[in-house]
This record gives sequence, C-alpha cells and structure tokens, in this order.
Amino acid sequence: MLQQIYQFCTSYGGLVWLALASDLSIAMAYFAIPLTMAIVLRQRKDDIPYPWLWTLFVIFIVACGLTHVVHVWSAFTGAEYLGAQVISGLVTAAASVGTAIAFALVLPQIKNLSSPRQQRALLEQMVAARTAEKDRLIREINHRVGNQLQIMSSLVRIEKRGTDNSDTLAALNRIAAELERMNERHRAHSVVDYLGMDVVEDPRPDTEPAAPR
Repeated sequence: MLQQIYQFCTSYGGLVWLALASDLSIAMAYFAIPLTMAIVLRQRKDDIPYPWLWTLFVIFIVACGLTHVVHVWSAFTGAEYLGAQVISGLVTAAASVGTAIAFALVLPQIKNLSSPRQQRALLEQMVAARTAEKDRLIREINHRVGNQLQIMSSLVRIEKRGTDNSDTLAALNRIAAELERMNERHRAHSVVDYLGMDVVEDPRPDTEPAAPR
C-alpha cells in the first residue's frame, strides 16, 4: 500500500494532482483568512487602528489567492492561462506594492501606538489618581461635617448656660444629646471608611422620649 502511494506521488500524474491540491488548498486559505479579517474589521472597526491598512491587507491576500486559482483553472481546463496569469499577477503586484508602501509610511506611527500593557498601566494610574481625589474630598467633607456638629454643640451649650427656663433647658439637653450621638456615629463611620475598623453601634435609640413636663 505504501509502495503504491509512493509510486503515485512520484509519478507525473501524481505530481500534477499534488500540485493542484496544493494550489487549491493555498487558494482556500488565502480566501478564508481575508474573510475572517473582513468580519473582524466590520465588527471592531472603531477599535482597529488604521482600518484602511487592514483593508489593503485583505485585498493583497485575496489577490495572492487568485494566482493559485488561475493555476488550478488552467490545469483543469487545459486552456492557455497566460492572459489570466498576467491579469492576476498585475492585481497581486499592485496590491502587494501598495500595501508595502502604505505599511512603510505608517510604521513610525504604529511604533508610537500604546500597547495594551501601557494602556492598562495608564488606566490604573488614572483610577488611582481619581480614587485618591475622591478620598481627599470625602475626608474634607467628613472634616467639615464634624466641625459643623461641634459648632452646633457649642451653640447649644452656650444657650444652656444662658437660660433658666426648665422647658427650654430640657429641650436643649435633648438637642445636645442628639448632636452628641450624631457626632459619635460620624466619627465611627469615618473610622470604618479609612481605617477598616468595625462600627460600634450606639445601643441608645436615635431619639429619646421627651422629658415629662
């Protein structure tokens, strides 16, 4: 069996069929590759730099496949293929030379394109910078909120020292207690946000019942 296969492959007819099969396989590959490239270009056109250069590569590969199709067509029909070979050769030459020139012209620009690793590093730097800015703003807000609570507590204490009315004093005490709880919760949540510590919940209710009059 192997001897027969070897004899067939080394015979003139076998060599002809091998040449045809090779040309046909190469042509199919030359047509399949640009088809895939065209599909990718259509779906990811906005993400691919220099789409016109990508299109030139598609044309160049298709033109290369045409030369092998001409060989197969001539072998099967037995017709003179000089004219078809010249046409396919001219198309392939124009596509290849044009693609080579275009690629050489944009090569300096391609070298300056950011790689995915560089883009990821730049994105991480931007995220880190925005996160740091956000944290700074939150710390500033927390600081100002704390100051305002302290100011309100101080004002309530001043009012308590300046009044002798029992009802007013009771109301001021309730306000002072609520401000103190708000201040404690504010400090506790600030610690959680920036120090990773657990919040200790205030066992007291958010509001206390009014004192009897």
